[in-house]
Amino acid sequence: MTQLRKVLKLRTVISTSAGMAIATSCYLAGLQIATVLVGELAWISVMVAGFFCMLSAMCFSELTAIYPSAAGIKLFIQHAFNEKLAIIIGMFYVVLGISMVGAESYLLSSVLTSTIPIVGPVFDRYLWLLLFVFFVAYINYRGVVITGIAQDIMTYVMIAFLISVSVYSIWKNGVDIAAAAHSTRFTFSNVIQAAAVGVFLFVGYEWVAPLAEETTDYKLIGRGMLWAIGVLTCTYSLFAVGMYVGLTEEQIKEQLSSDTPIPHILLGRNLFGPVGAVLFVLMSILASVTSFNSGLLNTSRFSYAMARDNVLPRVFSNLHPDHASPWVSILFLAGLSAVVSLLTLLTGQYFFLIMMAAALECFIYIVAAVCVIRLRRKFPDKERSFKVPLGYAIPIVTIVVFTGLLIGLFCDATRDYEGRILFQNYWVAIAMGCFFLFTTAYTLAIVPIFKKKAQERASTRVKRRPGRA
Repeated sequence: MTQLRKVLKLRTVISTSAGMAIATSCYLAGLQIATVLVGELAWISVMVAGFFCMLSAMCFSELTAIYPSAAGIKLFIQHAFNEKLAIIIGMFYVVLGISMVGAESYLLSSVLTSTIPIVGPVFDRYLWLLLFVFFVAYINYRGVVITGIAQDIMTYVMIAFLISVSVYSIWKNGVDIAAAAHSTRFTFSNVIQAAAVGVFLFVGYEWVAPLAEETTDYKLIGRGMLWAIGVLTCTYSLFAVGMYVGLTEEQIKEQLSSDTPIPHILLGRNLFGPVGAVLFVLMSILASVTSFNSGLLNTSRFSYAMARDNVLPRVFSNLHPDHASPWVSILFLAGLSAVVSLLTLLTGQYFFLIMMAAALECFIYIVAAVCVIRLRRKFPDKERSFKVPLGYAIPIVTIVVFTGLLIGLFCDATRDYEGRILFQNYWVAIAMGCFFLFTTAYTLAIVPIFKKKAQERASTRVKRRPGRA
């Protein structure tokens, strides 16, 4: 029987955890942080966001240490509460999580369409989108070894590039910390508001958890998440400042109001001329492929595990006989990603998906922290290779912080650079509520059918055995 292969090491766990967050959409998020706060001090909010995410990463590390499985998040919730709630939240998380590729593909196609025209803007966007999605699907189809190597190369090249460009931009343009500190925009409220946006820079770091069954040691998952948060914090702290000082006021204003946001391309052109624009185009492609490769790698394992537990159709648990990859899950999720991406291109609502992803992350961090507390009370003697220090303090702080950020996000409005309202964020809450109702209906109406069929198959096998003997 084909099984998942235990081949992944710490470097790939880190690259997969960090790679999900290193996306083209994060260029725009970094610029948003810099304009909410005084740009030269944007690193403060990035570090605050990184610290908050580090607290949540500790919670995920403890949970993974207890249940190192491809079904990770489902098992955490199932043992802390019950299976129905676990399925509802698990599917809610995956469905909304994969929709993030819509924003990513929109921004990548905007970059490529504006820099490498072929026939026309509409055809170009659809062409780039399909090439992007199905190229990553093919890499994943070929198995975790090839996918892991590709992820290592892309992620570490991206990190080195972003740090190098950021340091050069800061050196070339200079920063005036003293003047920035005396700005009227440098307030505690703005620091927290920018940190709330900054959470998006770390979006998806915990998606590495479903790879627990393919690591050489499941303990690497928790360690890798913590390392990834640290690397991302340093990288984005530099990049938010480097991008802000490397763009003109007019360029910043234009990019935050544009339907084709390409701030990183303008930064490259400002720093290195036409060569810089080409470099950032290549990095945009690399960033999007890195992020989606990581996301597809992890969500396909989670879907595989859900099918194995008779929550999804059994066909999703099929592994390729040669590559040991969950090829049905990979192809289905790639197709779903393409559909979501096409809808995003048609509507142009990539900001809506970015806000929804940020809200989803806040929600799942709260869930993880609650699960840590519940499981400690239910199973105090259960072995844990990693335990969050300071008792319940860190999980409680995580719950309070991310609940506050989630409420604040829903009560706010998404605005452009001029302050004009693009949409009220309560629509994000309504959209997420609809998805939650869908996964609830699926869990209550469809999952029992799969469970019943699984029991019938099991009883049939038991009856046949005596006859063959």
